[in-house]
Amino acid sequence: LSALIISGLPTDRFLFTGFPPRERKALQEWLQQLRKQDATIICYESPHRVAKTLTAMLELWGDRDVAMVRELTKRFEEAARGTISECLAWLSEHPPLGEYCLVVAGANASDAKDLEGDDKPWWTELSLEEHVSRYEGQNLDRKEAIKLTAVDRGLAKRDVYNEIMRK
Repeated sequence: LSALIISGLPTDRFLFTGFPPRERKALQEWLQQLRKQDATIICYESPHRVAKTLTAMLELWGDRDVAMVRELTKRFEEAARGTISECLAWLSEHPPLGEYCLVVAGANASDAKDLEGDDKPWWTELSLEEHVSRYEGQNLDRKEAIKLTAVDRGLAKRDVYNEIMRK
């Protein structure tokens, strides 16, 4: 509740979901189930998976407002607020430490309408190079952008790297 209050996001309706699933497929299904949820969504995430989870949220939910809060009520309490892409950029400059509480804005009416019947990932129409460039545009280095592109598409990192380097 402390994270919700300092997030600056709506507090009238919220849903606490615990930890997201670890495996990619289960995470995608979990996010699909929550994508039209209009209440503020609260979950925990480990420092090792926080960027992966935020990236998956960005893919399926769009660039919603989020607060990443850690060490609540402790000496090194920290909160980063902004859009999901801004928080991903922040994480690239500040390596995650400790468990995070993620507080994510729920879908608004126009988001829910845009999401209806749209089961395709955001990158479907992009070439591999455009896909990597999109992640680089979020202030990720090339290596991390290639890795995330490979994860998105279910490919080996080396295959994405080789394809990008041919051009």
